[in-house]
Amino acid sequence: MIAGKVDQLQVADCNSLARADSLIAVGLGEIKVSRDPAAVLVSFGLGSCVAVCAYDLAARVGGMMHVVLPYCSNKDSARRFPGKYADVGMPTLIRELENHGAVRTRIQVKISGGASVIHAATFDGLLDMGQKNVVAVRAALEREGLPVVAFDTGGNKGRSVWLLVGTGAMTVRTGAGATVYP
Repeated sequence: MIAGKVDQLQVADCNSLARADSLIAVGLGEIKVSRDPAAVLVSFGLGSCVAVCAYDLAARVGGMMHVVLPYCSNKDSARRFPGKYADVGMPTLIRELENHGAVRTRIQVKISGGASVIHAATFDGLLDMGQKNVVAVRAALEREGLPVVAFDTGGNKGRSVWLLVGTGAMTVRTGAGATVYP
């Protein structure tokens, strides 16, 4: 596993992150945004998928996108499921954050996922969908001019990810334990 902000890591007990009524599940290809400081956005069981956690702490608005694939070539699918694709989902996530009061220059992003859990032999070598998703997410963020301030990507283990809207903290849980990225 590759982790960012190593000097700020802390162990957390994910069971105490939030009451059940404040959890907002973000499923495959979904984008969810909240202004509730008590809300916790969560994506369970990420493998090669990537959770993009974006927030504006001053506006107390946070959002999460559950990216499944790097790119979309089907306009109908892009319209119906923009969060499924890194390239078309990122502008949608940012627009939703702004619609909820975020200011683009204050938005910070943390990403997690992109594990190598699906391998297939192809004519051009080994297909690593997790790595392709991470590369596409980073490229989409670069196009939007948004920095990645922390990341927990790669490796070969699945993850679940929580974003605490009130603080912007991202907690990542694997079979080995939990890590908080403040």
